[in-house]
Formats: sequence, C-alpha cells, structure tokens
Amino acid sequence: MSLSICPWKYGKRWVYSITYDEALADLHRFAIPMHEEYAIPGHVELLVGQMGEIRKAGNSSYNGYRRDLLARGWGVGNHSWTHEIITPEMVDQELGHAKQVLEEALGEPIILYCSPGNNTNMADHVLKACRRYGYLGAMSLTDALNLPEDELFWINRTALHDHYYEPFYSAYDPYRNIRQAQAVQGWLIDYCHCPLETAVHPNKDCSEAQLRQRFETVLSEGGDAVWCALPEEALSYHLMRRHARIEAVDDNDEAQRFCIGLPELPEQVPYRSLTLEATVPAAWCRDPRVVVDGWELAAEVVRPSVLRVTTPVRDGTQVEIRATPRP
Repeated sequence: MSLSICPWKYGKRWVYSITYDEALADLHRFAIPMHEEYAIPGHVELLVGQMGEIRKAGNSSYNGYRRDLLARGWGVGNHSWTHEIITPEMVDQELGHAKQVLEEALGEPIILYCSPGNNTNMADHVLKACRRYGYLGAMSLTDALNLPEDELFWINRTALHDHYYEPFYSAYDPYRNIRQAQAVQGWLIDYCHCPLETAVHPNKDCSEAQLRQRFETVLSEGGDAVWCALPEEALSYHLMRRHARIEAVDDNDEAQRFCIGLPELPEQVPYRSLTLEATVPAAWCRDPRVVVDGWELAAEVVRPSVLRVTTPVRDGTQVEIRATPRP
C-alpha cells in the first residue's frame, strides 16, 4: 500500500495555459469574452513602465481594466519596465522596481517574469535577479513544452501567431504541440498579444478567429485529459509536488496513515493543493474513506485498487485511508 502524487492536478494528462504579452486594453474586444465563453483561464504580461500609455500595438496597460481581469480570475506577470535589453545595471528597475510597482497596483504577489523581446532577456544575470527578487518562474520565447520536472526559471511557450518571421515561414496550425503534450504529459503555454479581426502584426499575433479555433481544438482534443490552468496554478502545483515528502505513519489491515511534509517550499506559492493516488486493497474500493487533516473527502476509484483525491496540503498534513466497516 502506498501514497503518491500525480504529475498534474486532478490526475490530468497534460496542461494548457495561454498568456498575452503587454496586456493591451483591446483584449476586451475578443479575447476576454472568448475566455469567458470557453471557461479557459487567461494571463497577461504587463509592461509596467508603460501602464496607461499608447503603444504601436494599442493601448497598453488597461489601468481601468486590471482589477476587472483579476476579478475574472486572470493572472498577471511582469514583462519588464521598458521592454529593452536588460543589462546587469538595469535589473533593479526592470525586475525589482517593476515587481514592486505592479504588486502595489494589484494588491497581490507577482511570481512570474516574462522575457520581453527575445531570449536575450533570459540571460544568467537576469535569471539570478529573478530569484533574488522572489519570482518563482521565468517565461522564455522558446517554442517547446514544459515537462513535470523541468526547470521553472526557463519556462517554454508556444507562439500562437499567424505565421513566423522570415526565414522561418509557417502556416497557422491550431494543433501545434498538442499531440506531443498528450504523449509526454507536457504543459503547453501559448502566447500572443491581442487577437483582433486580423492580426495587426502577423508574426506576433493571431486573429480572433484563429484564437477561437485554437480553443476549440484544445478542448476537443484534450477532452477530460487536459487541465486548463493559470500559469501560476501550474507553477504552484509543480513546486508543491517537487517539495512534498510523504512518510508512512501507519499501515495495517484496517487503515493507512501518511504525513506530508513541505520542506523549503517558497512562501510565495499561492496555490497549495495536490492530487494524491493511493494503492489500497481491492475491498477498500467498494466504499472508501479518505480523511485529510480531520476532513472526510470523496475519493474516486480511477483504476482497480487505486483511489484518487485532490486536497489542500500544508506542511504536516495527515492523510488516513480506510474502508468503511461492514454493517
């Protein structure tokens, strides 16, 4: 008999997230209503030094919109202060000051940095500063998936663009990286800027019709196996799983008891749940009882002799699993 942690929350096979760089106000025209329609969480990367200004791509910082996004359950990351190449002399402003200003404006911690421009801003001195200022992850522009045990200070993202820059010509593909995510239990993060009727910058964005096609493809291909999550949620689960230590306290014919520790878990982690699977005698699956920190939870039988439950976890959480006695 044993207790283990699922690679992803709810026992899902793979994860889908999407981010919008620069947090343009026109997201309210198509993207935000579409997220509401399909119930897919959203996330914006805010260019902190230009909040409220007009940029070439549109109104950049939604001063009147940011709390509306938070109320809708969206996440927010720091996309730097200036969107320039970050030298060692600039990290205090681009990462430290920008994070502080953004946290004061939103009233909640910022745990994700998103590289502006290209991967030049994923240099060693930048990532070192990210750790120093309390970020928990850094998002790059590398087109690849993220695996359950990958490094969180180089998070890959898939370009959701009409087509790529020359000489890497391409056609829009609504299935991009989905099959691989299914095969390797990957975390797929799309990124674009602000989908409108047509892509304003085709090699930086997609159209609203292409965004809709992508969402419908993710949901139809993913079915019950995909977890649509905020980047902050997936990152939190990743860290919870990485730091969790399970100790068997008691194991007998009547019950199993375990203690879950979370040594050195960063205090900034905002979401603290884990999905647990327990291997138990077949007879226990008829009417199982799972009690976590004194609260009885409903357990799902996912395979013969395997129970699954998703629960909040703290350092020292107690888990007891037993069968209901026969009447």
